[in-house]
Amino acid sequence: VARALRRMSEGELDRIRAAYGERDAAAETPYRWSNPGYVTYMQLLERALLRALDDAATPLAGARVLDVGCGSGYFLHRLSEYGAGECHGIDLLASRIEAARERYPGQEWHVGSATELPFAEGSFDLVTQFTCLSSIVDDATRAAAAREMLRVAGRDGHVLSLDMRLGSRPGSAGTPTIGLEEDALRSLFGEPRLLRRVALRFDLAQVAGRHALLAQALALARPFRSHVLGLWNGRAA
Repeated sequence: VARALRRMSEGELDRIRAAYGERDAAAETPYRWSNPGYVTYMQLLERALLRALDDAATPLAGARVLDVGCGSGYFLHRLSEYGAGECHGIDLLASRIEAARERYPGQEWHVGSATELPFAEGSFDLVTQFTCLSSIVDDATRAAAAREMLRVAGRDGHVLSLDMRLGSRPGSAGTPTIGLEEDALRSLFGEPRLLRRVALRFDLAQVAGRHALLAQALALARPFRSHVLGLWNGRAA
């Protein structure tokens, strides 16, 4: 059984590499800072992130942080700017890690799988994932990644997850995703310290991109919130 699960996981990881490698190579993308809708979308996410850390009394100052599925490093870099200490990022795609090393040389970058994190139990004060788990369409592989996050957070660390809800696909890049609602996240990580719906659907952010007050007003409507943000004690593992 273990061997079969490992083969399934390897197949899923190969699919992710291919799908996101193709997306990164696309000439046209809405995920660019010249797009006002993308700026609005990201600003709402970051405000929600900072508010959640404050509400859950989880200090970033000096924290040792790991970002799983870090992409080219944006969120980890922002956590460092918010006051985190030693920062590590890991991603499946070597091209993304190369970009992260070039853009943010002050952090530590690793190529690897979320299902087999190359760190000891309890290595980090905070382990984060930003839309990594929703990129994994195989349930067993997703569960394995969540277990690894809890493991490297250990008894004294925390896990922070920010992922897309059902029906809140951010763009039209063609990469399959699985929306994760509150119950799905509880099944992966256990009972949270904090769990809330945040941000704004990507399509609505495109409409409201040049109108900050409109975007903030739309984000007040719970059905329009595109993500679920949660924070867990690592001891839940």
